[in-house]
Amino acid sequence: MNKKKRDSLYSIWSVLMILSVLLVLFALLFSSFAKDYTDKDSTGGTTASAKVSASQTDIGVQSLSTSALLTETADAGDSYIARMTFLGDVTTNGIKSYGLLADRENTTKVLSTSDGTLSVSGIASVKLAVGKDSLSIADAVAAAKPDILVITLGENGCSFMGESYFTTEYTSLITGIKTASPNTVIVCNSILPVSQKYADANNMNASTIKLANNWIQQAAADNGCKYADSFAALADESGYLKADYDSGDGLKPNSAGLLAMLSYLKTHAVQ
Repeated sequence: MNKKKRDSLYSIWSVLMILSVLLVLFALLFSSFAKDYTDKDSTGGTTASAKVSASQTDIGVQSLSTSALLTETADAGDSYIARMTFLGDVTTNGIKSYGLLADRENTTKVLSTSDGTLSVSGIASVKLAVGKDSLSIADAVAAAKPDILVITLGENGCSFMGESYFTTEYTSLITGIKTASPNTVIVCNSILPVSQKYADANNMNASTIKLANNWIQQAAADNGCKYADSFAALADESGYLKADYDSGDGLKPNSAGLLAMLSYLKTHAVQ
C-alpha cells in the first residue's frame, strides 16, 4: 500500500472515530433530557405540585362538573345555615371566632383541632377539640349527629400529596363519617383560595388548589356526597384569594370572606 492510500485511509478512520464520539455524546445528552424528574408521592404517583409545574398553569385546570356539584338555587336563608355543622381546618375556624353563626363565639357547630392544624394526610389519627374532650372525627360526628356536615379540608396536604394518596385519605374520612352518622348529609366544600404571596411561599399555586378540588369533587361523587365550589366565591380572576377577603396572612379569609362562603352555601343548597 503506497503512502497516498495509507494517508487516505487514515483520514477516513479519523473522521469515523470523531463521528462515533459525537454520537455517543449526543446519546448521553438526549438521555439526560429524557429522564423523568417528577416528584413521586408515597404510592409512587406524581405529586400534585409536580403535575401542576409540568403541565398546568394558574388558569389551565378545568373544573369538574359531576353529579355531586351543587348548582345555584334560591337563597335558602339563615335557617339552612343553622342546620349545618362545619368540620374544617384553620381556614374556616373564623366562623366561630368571628361569631358568624346564630350562637356566635359559643357555637359548638365548628369542629377542628385545638390549633386548627388539620391535614388530610393522616386524617384517621386526628383528634378534635370538643369542649374539654379530645375526640376522633368519627366520635365527634357521632355525638353531634349533624343534619348537614360541611367539610372544608385539603389546603394542608394538596401541595405535597398525590391524587391517589389524597383521595384515599379523603375517602376514608367520608366513609368514617357515614358509619358514625348515617343520616348526616355530607357536603364536601372546596379548598378555599389563598393569596399569591402565600402560595409562592408554600410551593403551590392556584392550580394546585383547583386540581385538588377536582379530586374532592370526584370523591364526593363516588361516595354519594355533595360538593360545594365555594372557591369560586372567594377567588379573583387569577384564582387567588380576593384582597378584600384576606385576613392578612394570605391563608385565612376574614369575616367578609367567610360570609361570602356562607352566602354561597345558602344559594347552592342541598335539595
